[in-house]
Amino acid sequence: MVKLRLTRLGRKKRPFYRIVAIDSRKRRDGAFLERLGYYDPIATGEAKRLVIDTENIMKWLLIGAQPSETVKNILSKEGIMLKYDMVKRHKTEKVEKTGLNGKKTVKYVAVKDENGNPIRKFTDAEVEEAYNNWLLEKEKREKAAKKVTKLSKKAKAKIEAEKTAGEEAKKAKVEADKAAAEEAKKAEAEAKQSAEAKKEVVEETVVEEEKTEETPAAE
Repeated sequence: MVKLRLTRLGRKKRPFYRIVAIDSRKRRDGAFLERLGYYDPIATGEAKRLVIDTENIMKWLLIGAQPSETVKNILSKEGIMLKYDMVKRHKTEKVEKTGLNGKKTVKYVAVKDENGNPIRKFTDAEVEEAYNNWLLEKEKREKAAKKVTKLSKKAKAKIEAEKTAGEEAKKAKVEADKAAAEEAKKAEAEAKQSAEAKKEVVEETVVEEEKTEETPAAE
């Protein structure tokens, strides 16, 4: 049986995978029958993350090749499994049969042409139209996702700016309160010092008056 699966290339901590058709009895990285594309999970910048040969992959699928779970997920995300499913579907008709016990059973059997071959449910044109529409929808979803990511970055920047402004305002308030408290403390100390000075002046005046009263008048 032929499998569609990944073979690993690339150095340590820098994986790179080929998508290949390979005999299922071969080891994972053994000789393959055909190269069908590649998958680069850590592609950055302008580098392509995924490149696949849709036509040849469909060819292998239609002759019975089985994709691995990972490859199947990749093909599903690219709409290829949708295309394959539509090509494989056949027209069916409802057939009722009555058993010996009189019980009726309902079955759906494939509609066949004059040569006895099952008739496909969708034409090639319908399959291509559905596939192209799916690709357009995928492109719209990706653009929307990028837009949301961009908006999210702006929103994040706004939140960070507001947070910074809030922290600065809080810091300024603390500094202002501290300065006000120090000014109040200084004013209180000055008032206290002034009151003590006045008290000393009053006490000196009283003493002088008492001395004056005690001194006898000259004859």
